[in-house]
Amino acid sequence: MSKKRIPILVAILVLLSLATNLLNPSAVAYGAVPAKPALARDELVYRPAKNIRVTTLAGTGSHGNTNGESASFNLPYALAGTSARLYVADTYNNLIREVKKNGTNLVAGDIIDYDSYRFPKGYYRDGGANIALFNRPNGLVVNGKGQVFITDSGNNAIRVQESGMVYTLAGGEAGFVDGSYEKARFNGPSAVAIDRFGNLYVADTLNHCIRKVFPNNSVNTIAGIPGKPGFADARSNRAMFNSPMGIAVSQDGLTVYVADTGNHRIRVIENGAVRTLAGSTTKKDADGDPLGGYADGPGKSAMFNLPFGLSYVDGALVVADSGNNRIRAVTPGGEVVTLAGSGEPGSVDGRAKQAAFHLPKGVFVTDNVVYIADTGNNQIRRMPLDMDIFER
Repeated sequence: MSKKRIPILVAILVLLSLATNLLNPSAVAYGAVPAKPALARDELVYRPAKNIRVTTLAGTGSHGNTNGESASFNLPYALAGTSARLYVADTYNNLIREVKKNGTNLVAGDIIDYDSYRFPKGYYRDGGANIALFNRPNGLVVNGKGQVFITDSGNNAIRVQESGMVYTLAGGEAGFVDGSYEKARFNGPSAVAIDRFGNLYVADTLNHCIRKVFPNNSVNTIAGIPGKPGFADARSNRAMFNSPMGIAVSQDGLTVYVADTGNHRIRVIENGAVRTLAGSTTKKDADGDPLGGYADGPGKSAMFNLPFGLSYVDGALVVADSGNNRIRAVTPGGEVVTLAGSGEPGSVDGRAKQAAFHLPKGVFVTDNVVYIADTGNNQIRRMPLDMDIFER
């Protein structure tokens, strides 16, 4: 694999995105190997559900930034929150929005200028939520206090929205530096997750690393070799990723899941090591970079095509398989199944397997419902998730 370039499709996604707590008893040192395994391999078995339907929650399908019942979005990438208050990273509007029963509202961000394609330009400014500026906010997560943590990808920063204000938690300049919030540097961070101790886990995409932001004012790398894309299952400080763009974590923080987008795999960080949970590649392009595919099945016989957003629920993972225009699920044992999507790009509601998506980037599960950032359609979609389909 070329170390000087990102696969073409991944590069497109990246360009669109840009166009460890000492009080935590579960903290794992970079490269360390604790003794106790964190993940059972055979807890759940998939039983297909019937009569599951996909519906559109919000979005006219056209590019725009209107609020209310006829809301419009501009390539939304991520979702978080609750069923009553669903936050949306409206990436190419450089806004944070919310979807509620009475329509869609603005939470934070402002539009002050447009480019030649009539897309809002990204900028950087902390302050009141109504005047704060973002540059391609790519991921977000909400903690129990209602704080919204945002990976502001184009600004290489982790931002926070709370109490009507937006401020920078860490980062702000492109680069790679561990250490205090002020000194830390990221490069195109694209997703964020949180455990019950308040630790943030960041897919630092262009550094090809997974970083951890501790509440005690420190940022550490927990897996990957900074600046070196590739593929290697190994101890965490020798493992390699290729443009990871999705992340999820168990509540105890012992198991971190990564959508290793450029490698078309779902990886797991636990016990100080990285392993592949599901996905494989069999073909390469002319430059030797892996090509994705589509196949359900166990572990490494399954295939993904640019997996992006992840959501962890009751031991299983829900995956936005962006390049396949499908929503997939992975059991702890690595069994991969398709939950929804025909595979053909489009915007079609209805029975799950006949529904159509277009480059879905984000998934978020709450109250047994999967919410989907259907990026290419500029829509927020939803479908029920009956956890009885995963039987013990």
